[in-house]
Amino acid sequence: MRERYLLGFLILVLPVAANAQNILPRKDIAFAQIAAGGGYTTILNVTNRGTTTYNGTLSLFRVAGEEWNPLINEIPVSNGKLNIALGKGATASYQITLPGGTEAGFAVIKASGMEQTSFLEGTLTYFVKSGSTLTDSIGVQPSSEFYLATLPFDDFSTLALALANANTTKTTVRMTVVSETNAQVGTLDLPLDPNQHMAQYLWQLFPSVSIQKGRLDIRSDLPVLGTALTDQSGQLSSLPLLPAVKAYTFTGRVLGVTLTGELSVWIDGSSVQGYLRTLAANGQPESHIDTLNLRGALVNNVLQWYTSGPPGQEGLLSFGIINPFLPPAATQQGQVWFFNNLNQTLLAQSTVTFTAIN
Repeated sequence: MRERYLLGFLILVLPVAANAQNILPRKDIAFAQIAAGGGYTTILNVTNRGTTTYNGTLSLFRVAGEEWNPLINEIPVSNGKLNIALGKGATASYQITLPGGTEAGFAVIKASGMEQTSFLEGTLTYFVKSGSTLTDSIGVQPSSEFYLATLPFDDFSTLALALANANTTKTTVRMTVVSETNAQVGTLDLPLDPNQHMAQYLWQLFPSVSIQKGRLDIRSDLPVLGTALTDQSGQLSSLPLLPAVKAYTFTGRVLGVTLTGELSVWIDGSSVQGYLRTLAANGQPESHIDTLNLRGALVNNVLQWYTSGPPGQEGLLSFGIINPFLPPAATQQGQVWFFNNLNQTLLAQSTVTFTAIN
């Protein structure tokens, strides 16, 4: 058996304190910030690249989680919902406006079924007017669900953040401001009720922070939606909030060999991706280090990882009971089962210790 292929096939199962995924990619679409009124107009463009009609519901929510009823294509929304039927290959535009002052919320379009012949893709644009004069426009990509996200910035005072909780239960979002020299300068725990929306400048959330450059780390108990905007002299630009990487080292004795290595994962709603590398066997560095891609999903509150190495080599199937959000230097153990890649014959069972890096 060649040791460098020992980690040829992997599944890790992690219990996670989370609901099932809310936003199903290419079937649902979400935007964590919608603005209307007071000179703001939001236009949502969507297209169905499938071969049959896409049916779904556009739902709008305001700050406190209540249903939001702006105008869509000049027609008042009722109960915060609008049914959507989009024919094969069709594209539709939804102009969201409101008389009076500016209001903000978030939007989710959820499919009514999982037919694999209709899909939804889209973008959003804000238009800002002063009277009848257009002063700014900002394009925004759909919001991803995340548990962890990092937002670097070059001017703290210009950054605005929007978060939305599309879950059916309350969650707590921890936000930490870190300076450009990696010093923690502010922390805030923000509770979000179901369907609650929050949009504020960072200086409003952290009035005592006075840095200019750095980053914002965001961690949530449940997957949340988010987007960010910079406001520089009245000119706006959008910044995506993408899932951040969580990294670990691991060590364990398998088939008489003590293996050490490292892995990383990022969780986008229920979708999991990452890398795994074996660095040493019995304390001796590997002569050739393979980087294996991890894939997985969050299913019934259980996170499953897997990877595959070269065909015909020994592999590994494991169920590692670890917390994906361990603080740095914290450790946890998990049980591991090793299998042959081709015939799935059980080769060994072992315990692996995971240590969080970041």
